[in-house]
Amino acid sequence: MKKLILLGLSLILVSLFSAPKALADCTTVYGGGTSCTNTFTIQKFVQGPNGGNYVNSFSINDPKFSPGQNVNFQIVVTNTGSQNIPSMTVTDTLPQFVSFVSGAGSTFNSSNNTLTFTATNIGAGQSKTYNLTLKITGSSNLSSGVSCLINQATGTDNNGMTNTSSSQFCIQNTVTVTPSPTVAPPSQLKVTPPTGPNDLALISLLPLAGAGFSLIKKTKMNLMKKGGEK
Repeated sequence: MKKLILLGLSLILVSLFSAPKALADCTTVYGGGTSCTNTFTIQKFVQGPNGGNYVNSFSINDPKFSPGQNVNFQIVVTNTGSQNIPSMTVTDTLPQFVSFVSGAGSTFNSSNNTLTFTATNIGAGQSKTYNLTLKITGSSNLSSGVSCLINQATGTDNNGMTNTSSSQFCIQNTVTVTPSPTVAPPSQLKVTPPTGPNDLALISLLPLAGAGFSLIKKTKMNLMKKGGEK
């Protein structure tokens, strides 16, 4: 009977110590208890709107994305401890104005805009990279000008230790204003000038006409006088 009890206890102890568990670096605190530190890091990187290398963040002065464009991210988890990390829960919190397209894991909660997946079997000193693609929503949801958003990822190991990293990217939203139609004023009607002689010109000819009539009259009188003399 005692052998059976000892065998059972041995199996329980073996199962406890052989179960995969992420070990944190812990030290005994004076007065009792322990203090643990993270044995992993998590980093968030974003790719530029024109592709290229991944960087930690883009400032307002860097290249900007446009509404409707995809944004690619990388989440890098690194085991900085001396023990294997069998599993770690990674939660990525999507910012406003973007939607989930594809990425590591399959658990996306649209109500709080978070993606959750599990990073497994990360050996001591090893890093693992996970890709994520988001899509910027239409321009109608964005204010005009530049909006900078932050995408944040949080890792939690089996001991409850957490680490967080975030990336910033900016969106340029240009609102196209349709100009109001221009109403041209009605064209002015052109007045056709009279085709006859100018009135002023006619008036100026009146003195000449009077002089002509006077000359004709005088000539007739002279002719009559000469006729009488004969």
